[in-house]
Amino acid sequence: MSARPLRLAPALLALIAAATLPTSAHAQGSSLFSLLPTEGRSLSIGSEETGALSAADQRSTDDSFLEAWELSARSGQSVTVDVLTDAFDPRVYVVGPGLTETLMDDDGGDGCNARLTFTALESGTHRVVVSSLGSGATGTYTVRVSDRPGPPPSHGCGEIDPRAIESLPTEGRTLQMGSVVTGRLGPASPTVQDGRPAEAWELRGQAGDRVQVVLESDDFDAYLYLAGPGLDGVRTDDDSGGELNSLIEATLPASGAYKVIAAALSGGSSGGYTLRVEAPIDLATLPTDGRMIDLGQSVDGQLLSSDPVLIEGRRGQVWGLSGVAGQRVVIDLVAEDFDAYLYLAGPGILEPLSDDDGGDNLNSRISATLPESGTYRVIVSSLSEGSGPFTLSVARQ
Repeated sequence: MSARPLRLAPALLALIAAATLPTSAHAQGSSLFSLLPTEGRSLSIGSEETGALSAADQRSTDDSFLEAWELSARSGQSVTVDVLTDAFDPRVYVVGPGLTETLMDDDGGDGCNARLTFTALESGTHRVVVSSLGSGATGTYTVRVSDRPGPPPSHGCGEIDPRAIESLPTEGRTLQMGSVVTGRLGPASPTVQDGRPAEAWELRGQAGDRVQVVLESDDFDAYLYLAGPGLDGVRTDDDSGGELNSLIEATLPASGAYKVIAAALSGGSSGGYTLRVEAPIDLATLPTDGRMIDLGQSVDGQLLSSDPVLIEGRRGQVWGLSGVAGQRVVIDLVAEDFDAYLYLAGPGILEPLSDDDGGDNLNSRISATLPESGTYRVIVSSLSEGSGPFTLSVARQ
């Protein structure tokens, strides 16, 4: 005979469901989980055990499976419970003597793993309950118990594990400013994050270097990673290079070796790619090709699908604006055929100003006081891949 799922009375299931709401703690029902059978599963401080959620486990009313463990702890003892798994998004609950609330954690560990640290208020047997965020999720997991908190998480849920990037071999593949290289992803390529095929390159740089890394492919949807000394986590990008290409722009915070990872967005993808390392585009010095607009003027133009990709994967058309230090201006971009996106760059503006929907409807507006006298660049763009006619105007504020 096949094993049948353990089921508790409907009233008890309703109470357990109330206790499994996604909050950090609950002021009711701390004893509810103590009614779940442990079936001989036990933990102790310093132990590491393996379990598995399956269809044979008790199911709560939100369709998540529940598996309970016994844990003995002394009054005043600090306890950290980690639940680690790649099979599902785990949750961990703790009830026990002296605890007036059901303690819960979802993503307190690395990635989507759960970590719960608490102090036992009374000596006795506590109950650790492992569950999942998704309904009906099953699979093996590891539960680890320690008397001290573990190291801070290296990455959040849905983020790439930096250790996965560090472990990828570069095998002599190197990049430097001005490099244009080609590679190929295939079934034999290493994989990262959700099974994406990937290939690593080493990029050596100096603190303060500004670089733009572009990954292009006609064979797959490109996905790019950048990791290295001083960076706050792993930088990633999907489509900022235009169409399905990737682009990361960065100022290197430290001197040393960085890793550039050329990857595909989807597992199982394969094909050739090109990597380029170049200086970032300086919007303040882009050519206007003779297009100028004056204060108080309104002009009609056409954003073309052939206009170059200039920033954040968006195509743009550059207009020059002669300004005087201290002038207060309002720039409006109005378009009916695309979702307008507007940039302003120029002397004294350290980072380009931008706007999506500051005007009426999906139109853009930038209000600014010009910090210096000189020629500014007003860049007409689209939030997505749209193109078509537009009206650009500059007025005194």
